Amino acid sequence: MSVSIDKVPIGAMKILSCYREIQQILDGKMPVPRTMEFFLSNVCNHACAGCHSRYMHKDDLQFIDFDTMKEVVTDFAELGVEGVEISGGGEPLMYPQIVPAIAFMRSKGLKVGVFSNGTLLNEEISEFLVQNLLFLRIAFDAGSAETYKKIHGRDDFDKLQENLRTLVRIRSQFRADKGRRLADRKGQGLVTIGAKYLVSAKNSHELVQAAELAKSAGLDYLQFKALRASKFTLEGDELEQAKAAGEKAKALSGDDFLVFGSLEKTKPIGRCFLNPIHPVIDAAGDMYLCAFFHHRKDTHKIGNVYDKSFPEIWYSERHYEAFRSTKPKECAVFDCPFHEAAELAKAWIVDNQKHLEFI
Repeated sequence: MSVSIDKVPIGAMKILSCYREIQQILDGKMPVPRTMEFFLSNVCNHACAGCHSRYMHKDDLQFIDFDTMKEVVTDFAELGVEGVEISGGGEPLMYPQIVPAIAFMRSKGLKVGVFSNGTLLNEEISEFLVQNLLFLRIAFDAGSAETYKKIHGRDDFDKLQENLRTLVRIRSQFRADKGRRLADRKGQGLVTIGAKYLVSAKNSHELVQAAELAKSAGLDYLQFKALRASKFTLEGDELEQAKAAGEKAKALSGDDFLVFGSLEKTKPIGRCFLNPIHPVIDAAGDMYLCAFFHHRKDTHKIGNVYDKSFPEIWYSERHYEAFRSTKPKECAVFDCPFHEAAELAKAWIVDNQKHLEFI
């Protein structure tokens, strides 16, 4: 009997791998995070429409101190964190020490993924990222130069296309030179390169076109989701048309390329119990319960790594207090990936409908 394997690298099913961490949470204990998200930079070379970070972090420190970052990474790596997601904030590739930062994380045994707009990639940085990342997710957001400029505020569409072709070429060369078996064993050289399309009133008409471009460029996938809490958020007939475009884009999926996503609004099923699995540290050193803290910075901040060590913050009473005080209504502003994951985790792990103690 053959088993159909879900090849999508993003999705709610992954939460089942956090069975032990969720059991700890249910027992009233604070588990070690599976993933740490880092905003190394609050500076960006683009000015995207609908970007919340542009005004939320404009008065914060531009970059996290490199030595402080190393201390924090050492602390959470020793605790057992497995992955680091470098995002923003700002554009990660604008961090002055981005290469030594990733190299240091890798030296601690961590898997690293990066979210980027891709416009600062060049031959040298692309080669380094191919050899050291588990995934690289690029903000795509348009199917033409005209729309890209409207979204990103910069005329970088052609440059992005060129950078992606270079990136894919370098990955192909690395795999050919090193051999897939060697790359598999070292966990390097198999970097997944994907595109992220944030669907809004400004770009919904080019979703299919963007998916076609991503496929022709040799990317592994295009994920789409809706822009929320913005004057450009889709509603009514425009939203229905965008949903139809999303289904048409999904039809481009094949063995070597996937299109996936949804424009449906996610809904929390109750108070969040999953955020200890994926907290965030921003470029100012502030640590938050989760990535969707922008509209509730005071309630979601649990400490600052310039003042206390990672373990001191993580196991503090302030963390437990903030965790217990999350409000479902405030979690409904954005499409948090934990909403769907929480529904699955509740059924399979909390309510034990699948009897996971047995194979």
